[in-house]
Formats: sequence, structure tokens, C-alpha cells
Amino acid sequence: MGSEVLDALFEGCQIVGFDWTYKYLNDAIVSQSRQSREELLGRTMMECYPGIEATPMFAELSRCMRDRTPGRFEDVFHFPDGSRLVFALRFVPVPEGVCVLSQDLTAARHPLAAIVNDSDDAIFGQTLDGVVTSWNQAAERIFGYSAAEIVGQSVAMLHPQGVDEDAAWRARLRSGERLEHVETVRRTKSGELLEVCVTVSPVRDGSGEVVGASKILRDVTPARRAAEALCRAKERLEAAHHELESFSYSVAHDLRAPLRSLDGFSRALLEDQHARLDAEGRLHLAYVRESAQLMGRLIDDILSLSRVGRGELAREAVDLSSVAETVVDRLRRDTPQRRVEVAIEPGIVAHGDARLLAILMQNLLANAWKFTARRELGHVGFGAETIDGELVLFVRDDGAGFDPAFAGKLFGAFQRLHSSDEFEGTGIGLATVKRVVARHGGRIWAEGSVDGGATFRFTLRDPLEGHDAATRPRGPRGATTGDDLPAGAAPPSARV
Repeated sequence: MGSEVLDALFEGCQIVGFDWTYKYLNDAIVSQSRQSREELLGRTMMECYPGIEATPMFAELSRCMRDRTPGRFEDVFHFPDGSRLVFALRFVPVPEGVCVLSQDLTAARHPLAAIVNDSDDAIFGQTLDGVVTSWNQAAERIFGYSAAEIVGQSVAMLHPQGVDEDAAWRARLRSGERLEHVETVRRTKSGELLEVCVTVSPVRDGSGEVVGASKILRDVTPARRAAEALCRAKERLEAAHHELESFSYSVAHDLRAPLRSLDGFSRALLEDQHARLDAEGRLHLAYVRESAQLMGRLIDDILSLSRVGRGELAREAVDLSSVAETVVDRLRRDTPQRRVEVAIEPGIVAHGDARLLAILMQNLLANAWKFTARRELGHVGFGAETIDGELVLFVRDDGAGFDPAFAGKLFGAFQRLHSSDEFEGTGIGLATVKRVVARHGGRIWAEGSVDGGATFRFTLRDPLEGHDAATRPRGPRGATTGDDLPAGAAPPSARV
């Protein structure tokens, strides 16, 4: 084939001799190489492009030169000025050496090249001998080396001890294995050590032989440090929480003895000195006893609230409907004079801590029972309904209700929307309820109106499964369920 035919090719064409010198260059390859014909002809490839002998492309060219068989290769070529072009290469043995035909694919591959270059992760290529062949902008930013500084150099520059530690990886790469999310440590140009997560993929030549590797390194140092800081903060918070709970328990426990003395001696005065006390004195002592007993109930509630936050949850299937019936039976025994009709939907089962869920039901139902005290016939209901695909449990009553403007105060400790003269209580019950629900991964909210009753709705979630931790039976068509329970009605089978 005459040189005039090769000169007319749109592809770049060069003939490399057995001594690695350029024997022939057509116009297209001169344009692609960005050097003049005079600068290239008669000089070796290594002289014109220092470090080229360490690239996968040179390895394929050497194979073709040695075996005298054609080959194909696609690679990113790095020019001395720092620019990069993507070439599809064909190697054809000729009497003088090897004819290399090159097609510039940069324009066609530009979107992919832009993605690689704009990636936040370091992406680079290397030979199986550990020589860097490509280097994106993120790698420059993360490690501090420019492409000109590191392309053609050993990856050992990035290793803490300055020794290539990837030898064990290469045997696996040669077999075609891809290594994913390997965590290790690398060193920057300034000497800083970074924790990185590495994915290594084999790079093959036209014949399918593994000739190198591409690496994606993600700097996980900031995330790891943030996680460690979060862990330390969590440990400090848990320690402080434990100290606060211990303090609360100790204080509450130590207050019991003087309160018992205060209440006991006041009662003794009222009984033993009743005749010597006037009406005002007896009234004052009654106030003292009342305050001491209120403080005792506060201590009990504080201890109950502190216990809710301690210990691991022992999850099991808990029949909330049965728990509700037990609570109502106890309330009826304690206040036999009350007339309250209670509707409990049967078969509601939750997966959670039985002790805490019993505290939850006790507080919600006792709350509903208390605030219907001024009704001649009060109504309380427990059931479930589906809202936006989520199972929501509820306790409702037709009692005193509350002003919706103050709903945000309902679940705060010691927050009360009614005075002690109206309804007794310490303001701890609903705070305890909220903590129990939170420990079960759910949420709680309330709806009500003044003298129009209240409805407390709550959800329970399984943190491991990520779905509802409560279930309800799906009865036959026409069966009455909690969705059908108005504030003052109950199906006969559920009345207690």
C-alpha cells in the first residue's frame, strides 16, 4: 500500500518499528498526536511520550510486535499538556514492525468522560504492575496529585508505607474477579491518611485478556469521623441519661420516708388531738395530708416515667383488647359508683413490650375514665382504624375534652389543662404514654373539644420490619369493628 493511500485515510496511521521508532506518520495521526512530523519521525515512542511503556496500550502493542498477530484496543491517551483523548486502536503486523490505526472516539464518548471526570469519587486506571494510567479530577482533589505528577508512576505513592499493597488483589483481578467496597487506608500528597472504600474492576484488551484495573475510591473519612463523633455523643448522652434517671430514682426514693412521716403525724394529730383542734386547724392539717399524698403520687409517677426509658424492649404478641378489659375491670372495682359504658374492639394484637403496653393502656383508659366523671353515663371506646394505609389505634371518650389550642401541652410532664379541683392528677400520665409509644417507634396525637370528649390516636411500629406492629382481625362482611364505634356505642359482645 502506497504512502499516498495511507495519507488519505481519515484514521490516524503510524508505523512503529521493532526498535520502537516512528517509521511513518500520516496527516491524521500528526493532527491527533499534537506534534509535528519532524518531532516524531525517527524518535522512539518512549522519547516522545515518557511513561507510555507503562500503559495497557503499550502492553498490547508489545504483544502484537512479539506474536505477529493483529489486535484491538481502546484506551484513554494522556498527552504531556494534561489533555486526554479516547482512541480505538487496531494493531496490524507489517514487515517494518506494527501499523497502528487510530480512531478518535472522544466526541462520541464525551458524556461518559464528563461523568467520570465530574464524579465526586476518585477514578483512575492502572496496569497490573501498579502503574497509574489515568486520573480524574476528583482524584486530583482528594489526593493532591495532578495527573501529570502521578500518571506513569506507581500506585505505591498512595499507600501509607510507600509499598504497593495491592499484590494480593492482582491474582483475583487476573481471573476476572471484581472487588467491591474494600475498605482500606490511602495517603495523600501532604501525608494525610484517608479511610477509603475501593471498588476494583478488571480492564481487558481486545482479546479479552486482563491487562489492567480501574479503581473507584470514595473518601469515607468525614463520614467515619462523623459516625465516631455521633457514637461518642450518644455514649455521653446515655451516660448523662443514666445518671439523671439514677438521681431521679434516688431523690424520689429518699423523699418517700419524710412524706410518710408528714402524712402519718398529720393523721395522728387529727385523730389524737381532734377535740383540741378548732375547725381551721383541722382544715389546715387536712391540706397538709392532701399535699403529702399528692407528692407521693407524683413520686410514683416520676418513677414510673423513668422506668419507661430503661432497659431493652422484650417484644412479644400482646392482646391489647384483653389488656383493655383488665384495666376497665380494675377501674370499675375502684369506682363502683360510676356508670360508664365501654366499647372494646376484640382481637387487637400488638407486637411489643407487654409491661410497657400495659402502662400505655392503663394511662389512656384511666384518663378517659377520669374525664367522663361528670357524665351521668359516660362512654369510653378502644379500637382501631385504617388511615392512609396505616393501622391507627385509639382510645376515645365523651368527657370534658380540651381546648384544641392547647393540644401541644397534653404530652408534656406536669402539663395539665384542668385544675386539680376539677379532676385529680399529676400531669405525668400522658407524658408516660408518649414515651411508651416513642419506644415502640410510633407517634401519638389527640383530637378534642371543650365538653365534647377527646380521642387519642397512636401507632406502633416494628423498627426491624418497618411496618405496623399492631394487627386487628378482619371479620366477615357486616361484622362490627372499631372503625364503626362511635364515641358512645359498643357492639354487645364487646361491652364490659
